Amino acid sequence: MEAVATFALYSVLLLVVSMAGAMLPRVKKLSDKQAHLLMALSAGIFLGLLFFLLLPEAIHECEDGGYDIHQIMYAIVAGFVLIMTVEMLLKHRHMGGCSCECCQDNHSHRITSMSSFVGLSIHAACDGLALAATFLAGEEVGLIATVGMCIHKFVVLFSLSTTMILTDYTRKQAVVRLLSFALITPVAGIVFFLALSGISDLDGLTGIPLAFAAGTFMYVAMCDILPEAYHRKKQDVGSYTLVIAGIVLILLFTILFPHSH
Repeated sequence: MEAVATFALYSVLLLVVSMAGAMLPRVKKLSDKQAHLLMALSAGIFLGLLFFLLLPEAIHECEDGGYDIHQIMYAIVAGFVLIMTVEMLLKHRHMGGCSCECCQDNHSHRITSMSSFVGLSIHAACDGLALAATFLAGEEVGLIATVGMCIHKFVVLFSLSTTMILTDYTRKQAVVRLLSFALITPVAGIVFFLALSGISDLDGLTGIPLAFAAGTFMYVAMCDILPEAYHRKKQDVGSYTLVIAGIVLILLFTILFPHSH
């Protein structure tokens, strides 16, 4: 019961941070440079989480459950491909141009159609599953995952809110849509966490969900957040520094607070 309460608390934190990102454009404008630097830090945290915590923990749990390395890889690839498929479908439905100062292509941060919103909602639900799976590996792993997810969601909701300012939505309509989107990941996370926690004997069963979560984090970190962090050519050094800082932060955490089995 204590684990459920802790996860619920972190889910509320994720929701609060997400809505802070959503409301910021209506209070103070976050520059494009600042948004991309936040993405760089998030990318570093996600990469550190992936390689220093999620993958080792997934492999350990799968081996304890009697799974071989090929089955572990299947689960990782499944998580990667699922998010890749959602992103591909979303890209085909995407419309609108980028507001970045330095962009010369058709890159876009905007959501201008219901199909795009649905696609991102599926992505957000998968984030909830991944977050729930990380907590099965231990609260310290879940905490790091929550920090990375908070930064990621802050920027995503900020971008979505900025776009909605340019639409014909009333303030109330925009806030309702932003809140609905912000709720998806924490609510999905709680549902998946309760479902997995309801299994009487989790020994050996957490490995595959963790491996699947590692696959989703792998795609989000390498194919979503990292390219976005380097999208502004004029601040490559700053982005690189923050990516490395995020990785080192997680490395130090694993050294100072080793996860025991």
